[in-house]
Amino acid sequence: MTIRLTPEQERRIRAVLSRGAYESVDQVVEAALTAVEQRTVPGFAGTPEELDTLLAEGLASKELTEDEFWSSVAKQTDALLAEHETGPRS
Repeated sequence: MTIRLTPEQERRIRAVLSRGAYESVDQVVEAALTAVEQRTVPGFAGTPEELDTLLAEGLASKELTEDEFWSSVAKQTDALLAEHETGPRS
């Protein structure tokens, strides 16, 4: 499969790579696909903005491995789902 990126998309990928969050374009694409998969999982009660915030926080953290990051996202998503089921935040 051939994918053509816009100049802006290429700039964004280079920016992610320059921050050291990933070592290759392949890793960035894999993370992006994982994020899309996470956003499309049925039953997620949060808003896209909440998920974007969670993803950005994890990606900005240099202390977590990728596995730790996704585990953290899952825990926070579960908490959001539980909160949604019991009512809004105080």
